[in-house]
Amino acid sequence: MLLLQSCAAGRSSLGPDDLQLAMAAKPRDPEVRFRPFPPGEGSDDAELARVLPDATWDAGLDAAAHAVLGAIVDQRARLSTATTSAAAARAGYPGQARFLRLLNGGAFPHVLVEAIQTQAIGTPIDVGLARRTFGDGHVLWVIGWSARKADVDPLPRNIKLDDALPVRVTTDHPGRLRLFVTPPGGPVEELAISAEAARWVDVFHTPGEYRLEVVGERPNNSVVLLLFSVYVDAEPEPVPRLAWHPRSPPDPLLAEERLYEALNEARRDHGLPAVHPFDMFRSVVREHSAYMASAGHLGHTLEGLTTGVPDRAAKVGHPQAEFYENVAVALTPDDAHALVSDSPGHFRNLLCETCTHVTIGVALEPVLGRDPRLFVTWELMRFPEGMPRPIPNR
Repeated sequence: MLLLQSCAAGRSSLGPDDLQLAMAAKPRDPEVRFRPFPPGEGSDDAELARVLPDATWDAGLDAAAHAVLGAIVDQRARLSTATTSAAAARAGYPGQARFLRLLNGGAFPHVLVEAIQTQAIGTPIDVGLARRTFGDGHVLWVIGWSARKADVDPLPRNIKLDDALPVRVTTDHPGRLRLFVTPPGGPVEELAISAEAARWVDVFHTPGEYRLEVVGERPNNSVVLLLFSVYVDAEPEPVPRLAWHPRSPPDPLLAEERLYEALNEARRDHGLPAVHPFDMFRSVVREHSAYMASAGHLGHTLEGLTTGVPDRAAKVGHPQAEFYENVAVALTPDDAHALVSDSPGHFRNLLCETCTHVTIGVALEPVLGRDPRLFVTWELMRFPEGMPRPIPNR
């Protein structure tokens, strides 16, 4: 920090690369923070920053990408949610990091860049890149990327039992902010938070990993602005190794069954009754997942394709239901469930206390040349005006 201040005040002749090396050479405790650094001239990192003009090179996300790469023990191993989530948490990256992998002959992975550009149109993003060359000449690339929707003051990643943590968020999000804290083995707790003001969080009374999520509210939905972990009086678990498993595409119908089971298992674990399948909206929910899979993009609504499940369901049945919706994309149903369980705001929808029914729709991504992903829509429902009945001639 002293080096940064001296450089800003014009009292140091260190260049960006020298500054980065000097900071890396000095041991320091792990932190949760954004760490933008200019990549080395002529490197693969610099090429990635060049072809993604809205991208910022982040040392924390780069460390997470290297941790993911280091966990791969087989060229064909898929990236799992548990591995990527643990890598980002250990690296202290405070956003919703996503990771893509490609095995090729060594050419720069432009196909991964195109995939990121498709999903991050006009959005400032952070990036990190790692590569490994195998003895047979193949090169495995891993790119981490994340849309930066808010900034957070640097935080210690490891804290002592019963310590307090100042969380200060800077964002131009127009809606209300909400802070969710998930302790190890305990219920999700919501705390009030305001932009620009430090919120002291003092709930760290049990050793282990605490997951913190800052959510921005909007009129019709919400968006995750920050997502990170702090570890209380304990070293974080190592990043799980990624072994190879068969490439046969998952069956969407079997995936739906597994997701129903996982949902009700989670509800029972939290003392809530199981929710029952609601078949009337099954085609509408599956249709929404199919729209997302065909577009390769997650959304509660998709411009030019669909106005969303609640709107379309109102044309199928009456009276209207009240919906609690989650959407996710993953390679397996277990990974999809882990994604929403890892997000306190989304997990709260799964634990809706007043909901009695659910419809889950899964669609397989129509792609060639790589593993297809599952696009999932969860619709938990309550019926304040009574059970919907089919509208005639629909």
